[in-house]
Amino acid sequence: MVQVRDAIFESILDKYYVDPTLVSFGEDLRIWGSAYGAYKDLDKSVPYHRLFNTAISEAAIIGASIGYAMMGGRALPELMYCDFLGRAGDEVLNQLAKWQGMTAGQVKMPVVVRMGVGAKYGAQHSQDWSSIFAHVPGLKVVFPVTPYDAKGILNAALNGTDPVIYLENQKLYGDGEVFHEGGVPSDYYEVPIGEPDVKKHGSDLTVLTIGATLFKALEAAKIFEEEYGVSVEVIDARSIVPFNFGPVIESVKKTGKLMVASDACKKGSIINDFAQTVCDSAFNYLDAPPVVLGSRNWITPVYELEEHFFPQAEWFIDAYHQKIKPLKGHKAKRSFTTVEMNRRNLLGV
Repeated sequence: MVQVRDAIFESILDKYYVDPTLVSFGEDLRIWGSAYGAYKDLDKSVPYHRLFNTAISEAAIIGASIGYAMMGGRALPELMYCDFLGRAGDEVLNQLAKWQGMTAGQVKMPVVVRMGVGAKYGAQHSQDWSSIFAHVPGLKVVFPVTPYDAKGILNAALNGTDPVIYLENQKLYGDGEVFHEGGVPSDYYEVPIGEPDVKKHGSDLTVLTIGATLFKALEAAKIFEEEYGVSVEVIDARSIVPFNFGPVIESVKKTGKLMVASDACKKGSIINDFAQTVCDSAFNYLDAPPVVLGSRNWITPVYELEEHFFPQAEWFIDAYHQKIKPLKGHKAKRSFTTVEMNRRNLLGV
């Protein structure tokens, strides 16, 4: 079965053979194949000057990519963890994002930055910073979590001239394709950037997810249906910027209820913006205010406590029960009431 890392590998290898300007570099890419194996054995097909290791300097990695793109090349750099954005903040947020726009397209910026979004590795290696990228005009931001989407979206990103932040969840590299009938095609194909995908159809509740929270939402959907008779439609955002709200709004018109979820901390997160946009556009169709589920507003804890930090399947159930519609016989384990959420915000938790 083609895994997420295999799908990324196939897309990159294909682009190497059709674009002689493509280069890729980062920490431990060549020989080791990157920290998560997406480049494993790629060195057997690609010469050293097009695939090479760098020093541990995120600013240099992104800075070199920008300069190379400005000279007419195409770059695919990797930052091992999205948490290391801070070491390349100016390069990503001020330079990468703005040169193409500042020159009215005279300078192209075909740079796709691959970044791992983590878990298990503590406060400095397990953060989802997708909202920071989404806040900065000039960047496209994508977050595929299935092999089919990973390959198709990377193909689309590598076929454009816009700077793209390509986020990958470290927990999912070994996952196979379970949604797309026929698996992952060996031939070239593209998944349009900005188009969400309905991963499960339903009629009573719409759940929009960003990143790996998709799978917690699917777990929750099974509980909803088997124990409470609530039919759940689960939509995978796949992209963050740009984003087509049309399919989500159509789903909400059908279900009348919306939950938006992500592994990013809820405070200041793009999921709040998503919920607000849907509310503004489909207010008359909503039976209750949208519910937003994110991680707790605190630093990521040690691995043993992550189930109390990142959204879990039961969080969806508890939040629905308290904020949308009471579920007969359900006893919530976690409070999502307005009073409790305000208390947590004041305490920063």
